Amino acid sequence: MENIQYYIALDIGAGAGAKMGIYSDRKELLREMMLSKSEYGSHGDEFAKALINKINENIDLANLDRANLLSIGICCAGILATDGAFILFKNQPQFNGYNIRKALSDHFGVPSKIENDADAGGLAEWSVLKMELCYWVFGGGWGGVWISKDGDIMYPSYDWDGEDSSLHCSNEPGYSIALDKLKLKTLFYKLGVSYDYFEKILLEDESLPDSVLIGPNNDSSSLRAETILSGPGRCRLFRAVVGDDTFYERFLDIHEVAQMHDPSVAGAHISKLSSMGVNVALKTDKLYGEILAIAAQTLISKSIKDGMKPGIPLCLGGKPSYALPYFGPSCQKSLGSMGIYNYIRPSVIDESGQSANMLGALVIAELAYSKSKK
Repeated sequence: MENIQYYIALDIGAGAGAKMGIYSDRKELLREMMLSKSEYGSHGDEFAKALINKINENIDLANLDRANLLSIGICCAGILATDGAFILFKNQPQFNGYNIRKALSDHFGVPSKIENDADAGGLAEWSVLKMELCYWVFGGGWGGVWISKDGDIMYPSYDWDGEDSSLHCSNEPGYSIALDKLKLKTLFYKLGVSYDYFEKILLEDESLPDSVLIGPNNDSSSLRAETILSGPGRCRLFRAVVGDDTFYERFLDIHEVAQMHDPSVAGAHISKLSSMGVNVALKTDKLYGEILAIAAQTLISKSIKDGMKPGIPLCLGGKPSYALPYFGPSCQKSLGSMGIYNYIRPSVIDESGQSANMLGALVIAELAYSKSKK
């Protein structure tokens, strides 16, 4: 077998499955593999066994010695306990309470560490920039992390007690930041968009809870930021702007029109419309940017009080971040009018074509190994 020391990096997703990579101690990707969600199993031990089998299979295929495995880094979608157990594993509630980190560490006999996927993405960003930053990732919701100049996760959401007031806005911005309904109505009105129709769209969305119109801390005068500031949120906003006007459809082909209710692909079509100067898409992105600025003001103001350095970069990851050229200008302009001069930029990891989650999991593995040597 090759005498190479290596790390295992895992991105345990709530969607397609768990992506895994074997990296040399020089950060070279030696092998990639995937465990589909259909293979996860129905309880933790089955899940651990499936992951272990997949890892072992690929270690053998890479012709590597198990004795040269240094550590394991894991990222996942959800909230964790301090010891690494799942508290809220997104879309996989059967694993809540199970400690996959410990199971893998015990089996392979190496140190391991697990973090939320947004935190992992932020660590990946920090590993390149080596400076204090905020990392925001937009997907099904809006996740985030504030990383110190030394690479520490500030205010992680470990051991969450279920109370909104216990979450720091920098770590769970989409869930914990409130959007005041009166401010939203004013912004919608200025662009000639019906806020009441937007609420109707929220109530009809079966993927959202019955409490969708109730903001953090049971505040009926606000919404949670992620109802708008997310991938699905941008699509909901587009539908509210469009109303019953189908003029935009003539700029899309028949297949694209059919996909406009699917958030996983509709975002790219909205961006296409914005690039073509179609008015409803331009309105959508102007509104999205202005609302993001309001939420960002909440996050930045609160975090500065907690020690954040003013003006640090705001790095955006995830598919909706690809639309930054369209919603970014209105957001940046609105932030400037508030006296906030943080620069919003695309993730350096995304720009390089790498996976922020996978690179983050590698950084987590390196941290686990370094800690074990102290």
